[in-house]
Amino acid sequence: MTVIQHLAQRTNPPRLWLLWRGDNDAWAATGLPGLLRVAAFEHPELAPSSIEICGTTPLEAILADLLAAGQPVTEIAWRHGVRHLARIHPGPGPDTSPMPGPVRPGGAYLVTGGLGGLGLLAVRWLAERGAGRIVVCGRTAPSETAAEELHALHAATGTDISLVLGDIADPVIADQAVKTAVNATGMLHGVLHAAGVVEDATLSTLTEDLTERVWRGKAEGAWTLHQATLTHDLDFFVLYSSIAGLLGSPGQGAYAAANTFLDAFAAWRRSHGLPATAIAWGAWSQFGRGQHLAQCNLIMITPADGTAALERILAEGQHCVAYSPIDAARWTAPYPALRHSTLLAPLLSDLPTPDDAPSPLREKVLAAGTDAERRHLIEEFIIDQVRDLLGGTHRHIGPHTGMVALGLDSLGAVQLQQRIQRALHTEVKPGVIWVKPSPASLAEWLLGQMGCSGSNKEESR
Repeated sequence: MTVIQHLAQRTNPPRLWLLWRGDNDAWAATGLPGLLRVAAFEHPELAPSSIEICGTTPLEAILADLLAAGQPVTEIAWRHGVRHLARIHPGPGPDTSPMPGPVRPGGAYLVTGGLGGLGLLAVRWLAERGAGRIVVCGRTAPSETAAEELHALHAATGTDISLVLGDIADPVIADQAVKTAVNATGMLHGVLHAAGVVEDATLSTLTEDLTERVWRGKAEGAWTLHQATLTHDLDFFVLYSSIAGLLGSPGQGAYAAANTFLDAFAAWRRSHGLPATAIAWGAWSQFGRGQHLAQCNLIMITPADGTAALERILAEGQHCVAYSPIDAARWTAPYPALRHSTLLAPLLSDLPTPDDAPSPLREKVLAAGTDAERRHLIEEFIIDQVRDLLGGTHRHIGPHTGMVALGLDSLGAVQLQQRIQRALHTEVKPGVIWVKPSPASLAEWLLGQMGCSGSNKEESR
């Protein structure tokens, strides 16, 4: 994290490669893929990439990649002397053939994050499938709405629903939750770990305290549950991961890292003969932090679809899977550098490259007859983008309005930077938006970058 923050402050930073060994229990590296995928959105100038090696990987095998010029953002793994590229491929359509349900009638189950939207949905699914006892874990007392829903579920299904409140990463709380679940039957049949904290911050503003808060619920919580359930013969141990870790999501570096830990942790449990399923969920239409994406006309996961997917994934015995109807082309549209990413290539193979895409705004600017006309075009574009990034605010935004004073934060600045680069085919250095904080000053700087005026072009170098 410190390395990324340091490089991002440099005017002409070198490319960032991270290298680690993956042939041991390399827990220290499990969050790095998520962090790098976010860095690819926020700092494309670093082309953040990774190489995973093992003890037998010869140095000369990786030098070709490290020294290659112009290589896109990529994730490489050397295993048994063979070079592999990480790629995301669309999965097959759902299998509609009947399959046995994963929930045992009368069985005992534990749900963390059980008082949140997705957690309550999981509790409902278990109760309606005949679970005998469900322990619902949450940090704080349930809201009035959550308490009413749990009461209604008990009344409708007869399922015994108990609450355990506290930090699930605390071994005392985890042990208490397990003991509560097995109090009647002596057996625990399944765990759904849906706990988690989401706090947005760009990588340049990410702090250790924020990272710890996000990491604790998801990553440390998963490890504590693992230890608390080792003596139980579970049917499933489900980890609610996120598409933010798989694809990357600007402003969610800590969250993405915690989720790639869960993916790696599921694989580690499987390698030790223990059940584990990590599901990288996309945005849900009625729950979670991703609800705002509906305003962008993106397809969302409905509760009915998500519940059916959870049941199908467990019935099929999937180990690590993503479930999301996300449109990768629209997700990456404001971030042209990602169109070349080897990770996303299978999802974007039919799209034109950013360099080939037309730029109507750039053409209009270059065709304008005077500096004043060119400046006006760019100012209007910046104002429209800022208004959109601020949720369609009706506040007055003029050429000399301070964008920070309007509420444009570090994540918004990254998104504005990427949109400008895409629209004008002109590089915008990180941090420029903070020193050119109004549409007028930023437009003047951009005209200098494009060679269209006598602006201080050298200032950007």
